Amino acid sequence: MGKIEEFRRGWSLILAAATGVGLGITGLTFYTLGIFIGPLTQEFGWSRTSLASATILTTLTTLLLGPVVGRLADRFGGRTVGLVSLVGLAAGLGGLSLIGAELWSFYLAFGIAMVLGAGTLPIVWTRAVNAGFDKARGMALGLTLTGTGVVAILAPPYTQWLIADHGWRVAYLGQAALVLAIGLPVVWLLFHEVGGTKHAAAATKLTRPGLTATAARRSRQFWMLGVGFLFASFAVSALIVHLVSILSGGGMERASAVWAASLLGFAIIAGRLGIGVLVDRFYAPAVAFGILAIAGAACFLLMLAGGSLPLALAAVVLIGLAAGAEVDLVAYLASRYFGLRAYGEIYGWQLGFFALGAGLGPMGVGRLYDATGSYTVGLIACAVGFGVGATLIGLLGRYPERFED
Repeated sequence: MGKIEEFRRGWSLILAAATGVGLGITGLTFYTLGIFIGPLTQEFGWSRTSLASATILTTLTTLLLGPVVGRLADRFGGRTVGLVSLVGLAAGLGGLSLIGAELWSFYLAFGIAMVLGAGTLPIVWTRAVNAGFDKARGMALGLTLTGTGVVAILAPPYTQWLIADHGWRVAYLGQAALVLAIGLPVVWLLFHEVGGTKHAAAATKLTRPGLTATAARRSRQFWMLGVGFLFASFAVSALIVHLVSILSGGGMERASAVWAASLLGFAIIAGRLGIGVLVDRFYAPAVAFGILAIAGAACFLLMLAGGSLPLALAAVVLIGLAAGAEVDLVAYLASRYFGLRAYGEIYGWQLGFFALGAGLGPMGVGRLYDATGSYTVGLIACAVGFGVGATLIGLLGRYPERFED
């Protein structure tokens, strides 16, 4: 079956998967957390640092529950896991509207929302897309994961409108309504996969080629891929979080720095789609090496940028392309090197490595800034992270011709 035929038969799966990942915990809740910081600070007096630290709960959920979610998807099918988690996430968002004046109540409610919504992680959605596409797998994954980019553009103004007109409590309820009114019916109607039911999933698991999770963990590719993306995600997440501060600290006016940083969302979408086209045509580890090496060069552009808008824009675009490519590459490479037999559990482990790096990056670079009073050392650390990641992934070796336990 050619690429066109794959898209003709699988367009609805991509649409549903993109909706699920976009309205999940790595999309809707992540990209709108900052919108709630101001109102919550104003009402309760909590510090911005304390509220922003809630992202650690998303990281911990991905790290600890990712393999569990993957195993459940392998056993019961992604459709069941996704639908249950969308309902759970909506309930969790509703719970956030009920928090009290104690900071722990916010952390508790946010943590519960992450746990209940853990089945909306990309593991569930990319599992089905990998199974439904082969020749156009890279592009299909890219289109699926643009769901987070679209939500990153549309959800903040929707949330801000609700907060401005009705308050932050109603805004959380409005987000819950969004998940139930759009996410749930789209996934219910359009998200269908091979092995979508418990019995079909069990049968399909035996016939799909690939390694078991235990066999995958014994391979060098498993650890090279995981550690490589840990280093790369460390660098990307640190640069995204600190980007405005890096640019303004280098001499650029803050308004210009914010405007330049706003291009990240568009670059991320371009990266997701572009990397999908490239890995369908070329050897994926080589593509990964190239995009991560170029992102490493962006770190040096930021050191040299000062108040130069052209250099800053070039760096932002390169960082955004790398950020858009990373999650796609994790999903694509996991499927090519380990197959689909236990893809959910294996990808869950790989996403855990990725989440650990993403959690450590902003904190690590922040500490380096506090210790040195400059972002120079942090930018060097990010460049090293990209270099290590590019090297490890670039040396993965040829795709297996067959899979054995």
